[in-house]
Amino acid sequence: MLESVGLGRRAHDVYRALLLKPDSGLDEIAREAGLSPEETRDALDRLTDLSLLHSVEGSAQFIPANPEVGIYPLLERRTAELDEQRASLSRDRAAVASLAAEYAALGAQRGGDGIERLVGVEAVRVRLTELSRQATVEVRSFMPGGALSAAALEACRPLDEQHLSRGVRMRTLYLDSVRNDCATVEYAGWLASRGGEIRTVPSLPMRMIICDRSAAVVPVNVDESRQGAFVVRYQSMVLALGELFEHVWNRADPLNTPSVPVSDGPSDRDLALLAMLEDGLTDEGISRKMGVSIRTVRRTMADLMKRLNAQSRFQVGAEAVRRGWI
Repeated sequence: MLESVGLGRRAHDVYRALLLKPDSGLDEIAREAGLSPEETRDALDRLTDLSLLHSVEGSAQFIPANPEVGIYPLLERRTAELDEQRASLSRDRAAVASLAAEYAALGAQRGGDGIERLVGVEAVRVRLTELSRQATVEVRSFMPGGALSAAALEACRPLDEQHLSRGVRMRTLYLDSVRNDCATVEYAGWLASRGGEIRTVPSLPMRMIICDRSAAVVPVNVDESRQGAFVVRYQSMVLALGELFEHVWNRADPLNTPSVPVSDGPSDRDLALLAMLEDGLTDEGISRKMGVSIRTVRRTMADLMKRLNAQSRFQVGAEAVRRGWI
């Protein structure tokens, strides 16, 4: 109610009370406006400052003034201020557009051949945020390693919520090991309630994020994220990485459903472990790939040796081949 020129509800009601009963004193004005005497005095002072009231000398009465005389100049001043703000915003938009054009030109130079190299963790984080905000259809992610901390998950929440509210589909693949992490399970429930999807697998080849079908971000070194990442924009490569994601996604289990135990044949974890042994990975390397401790790797290996009646890891591999597991 005319707050833009400093006339609040109380002052407005006091002014109207005086228009209805010009001869009213303080107490009567307060009753008519439904205010306390202190609130009424403050309103009268404000109306006087705005030249909407004139006090009668030697009397407790006030004479209302024409609001066009007192308020119109204030409205004109406020209109001029808003016009200046609009002009300033227009100049700011033009400046942002100019900077954005220069930024796009720089990006084109960096990734002119379809691949852009990002150096350092912070550069990767900035570019991922940009690409995610630009996504209009879908964001697909491989998230290897152990479970994220509760603080890290909370930091992801605003951007994820923004994506989902815009109708962007979100599909994320974690390792099976996160099923034992309460914070991740809680976050997955929150994400699912808003339309996001999370599945898990025993192992993932690398960290990867694909935004729509236009860009994919993959690490320079799968074992050392500090070395940075590549932003790939070649359509054929993005399509191939997308097919890799779909292949793994179709074999994965939704996080909100328990993994189905396998009685006779190998489990997905067994097959992942055997594949990594075949590739020559050490226990430490397998630990990183599966997002579990070295102790868990060795326990899983011992269980597998027992099931296959093998005395060594070499025998495990030979028996797995004999049974057609690999």
